Amino acid sequence: MKNEIRILTITASLLSSLAVGQAQFAAGDLVAVRVGDGTTTLASSGGPLSLLELNTSGTMIGSPITIPSGSGGLQISGTATSEGQLVLNADGSSLTVAGYVPPFGGSGSLSGRTSAQAPRGYVTIGYDRTVSAVTTLTVTYSGNNIRSGFVSGSGAWFTGSSGSGSGVEYYNGTSSLRIENVNTRVLGYYGGILYYSTGAGIYKYSSGLPTSATPATAFLTGVANQGASPYGFVLSPDGNTLYVADDGIGVQKFSLISGNWTFEYNFTDGLSANEAYGLAVDFSGANNIVYWTSPNNIWEATDTGSGTTGTSILASGANYAFRGLEFAPQPVPEPSTYAIIGLGAATLWGFRRNRKS
Repeated sequence: MKNEIRILTITASLLSSLAVGQAQFAAGDLVAVRVGDGTTTLASSGGPLSLLELNTSGTMIGSPITIPSGSGGLQISGTATSEGQLVLNADGSSLTVAGYVPPFGGSGSLSGRTSAQAPRGYVTIGYDRTVSAVTTLTVTYSGNNIRSGFVSGSGAWFTGSSGSGSGVEYYNGTSSLRIENVNTRVLGYYGGILYYSTGAGIYKYSSGLPTSATPATAFLTGVANQGASPYGFVLSPDGNTLYVADDGIGVQKFSLISGNWTFEYNFTDGLSANEAYGLAVDFSGANNIVYWTSPNNIWEATDTGSGTTGTSILASGANYAFRGLEFAPQPVPEPSTYAIIGLGAATLWGFRRNRKS
């Protein structure tokens, strides 16, 4: 028994030594996008971004992660609630947020400026809380909102207002290509498939990640009592439950029954607006726990059935506003890590086998 404990201790020590010693997001924590500096009134002409890590009780963990907002940095509109959505990337170990790259020319709202006056771009945020350099996109979303981004390998996909060079866009590292001219909001990635929300519902691509002009197919549309303004959405691991944030009626729950999506009930915040944009759902317990953002609050509700009202776990504060929401990304073990785990397990099995012989 002592030898087994010693082997497990050595294996744990080896795994621990692989960590870089840098602060990382804690598993199960939430990450929220916040726009504003706390001093200047929020405006459509742009505002700085930061990311907040908080536990599920709403307590902030560490300092806010500041995204550079000066020349070559990233900003979003302080008043366009559709912008600043947060998406977990394909690797599961990073997040993407898209916006506008200063310095800006022209005047008025950022979304109304051309791509020459306010270039569109994005950053990724790693599991170790590091922010990548800004990637500036080629001519795209000119005169339109850019709302969410998603990265897989060397490719990136984006959603935003429809129009010239807008809609769903694919960036291959060099140039952008329109996938669909559709007024889209938030991306999602489930089972290797890319999804997006629009004012009409949720859509998905037939397979993989599109890199050429491709129409998506309806996934959740035309359901009785479905909201008319979806944003963030979360599909359960078994594919039978879907939660959708709607900026007019809160969060909606849908269940897949006999192959058809059926509306169950809404989660509201008890306020007249019942706005919901960013969304994260914990499916690990006996009851699912739903978290969502409105501009002024982050809300939590335990799914115990119809009539559930959310509780604010964190307020944005004056001259700040919340946008996107996700669970914290986590590191993906390198092959060498699996080898160490396997070595420890094999050695432990060998000791047990020898003791039995």
